[in-house]
Amino acid sequence: MDRSDSDTGRDDGYPLEGGVPVERPPLPGLVEVPDHGEDVLDLLTADMLAQALDCTHRFGSFHLAISGSESLEPLCRRMMFDPDLRRFPWDRTHLWLVDDCCVPRNDPLSCYWRLRETLIQPAGIPLPQVHSIPSTDETADEIIEAKFREVVDSRSHGAGHLDCVVLDLGKNGRVGGLFPGNDAITEPTRRARFTSSNDQDVYPHWVSMTFPAINAARMIAVLAQGREVGEAIRMATSASPSAIEFPAAGLRGDSGILKWYLDLEAAIAAVS
Repeated sequence: MDRSDSDTGRDDGYPLEGGVPVERPPLPGLVEVPDHGEDVLDLLTADMLAQALDCTHRFGSFHLAISGSESLEPLCRRMMFDPDLRRFPWDRTHLWLVDDCCVPRNDPLSCYWRLRETLIQPAGIPLPQVHSIPSTDETADEIIEAKFREVVDSRSHGAGHLDCVVLDLGKNGRVGGLFPGNDAITEPTRRARFTSSNDQDVYPHWVSMTFPAINAARMIAVLAQGREVGEAIRMATSASPSAIEFPAAGLRGDSGILKWYLDLEAAIAAVS
C-alpha cells in the first residue's frame, strides 16, 4: 500500500503533548491524525458535513453509504448529538448500507437494526431515502445492483457515484463486508456481492458493496482506531500485500478523495 504524492496540507509529523511528533503512515490518499486535544471523530464528521453541504448544493441530494460495523456506532451517535452538525442535510440525504449480515432485520446482528437505532430514526431520514440490504433474500446482490441503477445511475445531477462512503478498518484489513480471502474483493463490475468470513468471532454470511461501487465514490473515508489496527497498517505498508490478503489494499478512490482518519493510538502503532 504505497502512499500517493497527494499533499495532506500538514507537516511531516503531528505534534502531541510535549512536542513529540507522530509521523503519517505511508497510505494511499490523504491521512488525518488529530492533534493533541482533538478527537479523530471531530475530523471525520467535519469533513462529512462539508461534503454533504457541497453535494446538496451541487446535486440537490447527498448519497451517503456507511458500513454497519459496530465500531462506527460512536460516529453515528456523535452525528446526532454534536451541535456543530445540526446543519447536516438529513432531509436530502440518501443513506445506503455498505454491508449487512444475512440475518432478519430485527436480529441483534443486523447492521440495519443498529443503524436504525443510532442514525436513521434519530436523524429523521425519510424512509424512502434509506436503502437497506435485503440480506435474507437469495438475490440480495442483484436487488442492490438494480437499486444502484434506479437511484444512483439515474440521478439528474451527479449520476453514477455515491457522494461519500464511510468505512472502518479491521485489524485483518477488512473494509465493509469484504473479508480476507473472499473472491468478491476482486469483483470487476458488480457493485454488490454475497461474501463470507472465516473468522470464528464474526458472523460468516454477508452481503457487501464491492470495490466498483466503493472506489467510484466522490469521497471515501476510512476510520482506523486502536493499536491492533495501527499495527496492521504498519505491516501492510511495509509488506504491500494484495487486496485478497488485506482487503483495504483495494481502496483507490478512482473518482474522488480517499482519506484515512487515524486516532493517535493507531497512528503511533502504524509507524513504530
